[in-house]
Amino acid sequence: MLDEAVARCRDEVGALAERGLAAGSEAALAALLEGVERAVAASLGVARPSGTPSPACGPGCSSCCVLNVGTLPVEGAVAAARLRRGLGAGAAAALGARLLAFHDRVRWLEDRERIAGRVACPLLDGAGRCAIHPARPLACRSVSAVDRGDCRAALALAAGDGQDDEEDGRAPVVRMDVAQRTLYLEALDALGGALARRGLDARRRDVSGMVGHFLARPGALDAWLGGAPLPLD
Repeated sequence: MLDEAVARCRDEVGALAERGLAAGSEAALAALLEGVERAVAASLGVARPSGTPSPACGPGCSSCCVLNVGTLPVEGAVAAARLRRGLGAGAAAALGARLLAFHDRVRWLEDRERIAGRVACPLLDGAGRCAIHPARPLACRSVSAVDRGDCRAALALAAGDGQDDEEDGRAPVVRMDVAQRTLYLEALDALGGALARRGLDARRRDVSGMVGHFLARPGALDAWLGGAPLPLD
């Protein structure tokens, strides 16, 4: 059943991408990602086994926000547009510059290094809430832990705070909603494939750099839609 749902979801995401990318506007790209979310939700309704525990993830739960988040340009552009609507031009550019500086800092860090250094996403506020949560990347949406305690234990071990568990062979496992994780990651892959077929840069970079690029650099969206590669190495 999951395989059928994945195939249907991939096909729908591909069709949505063709229409949304052809329009080539911020509004069309936002509608594209909203459509992808609906497609995944519909597939989940079919593929999720009865009795599957609901994911514990939600707004304000930021345990995993010390991980690198592979983000497509279209996702960064839509998140940047959302932020820009609540900021003046100067504030948007300043935030974009801070995000790009953060991206330069973490670009070559492994997840374990970010966890050990507690290098959290700069899009979190002081209360641990995500500034772009309604427009967060598909990779973020794929995280579907059913117990927040699993996340805390796994991150503590990765940070070096749980060596005893590791030595005893009791390394914590983060139990997830397999259907949710699979479908979001498949949708991400399908969307990236649709971008590449149109000759667009479909490389993934951390959410900080992707959002920062489209916030800080005037004309960035038009340049990307015109086939220019992103200057995020």
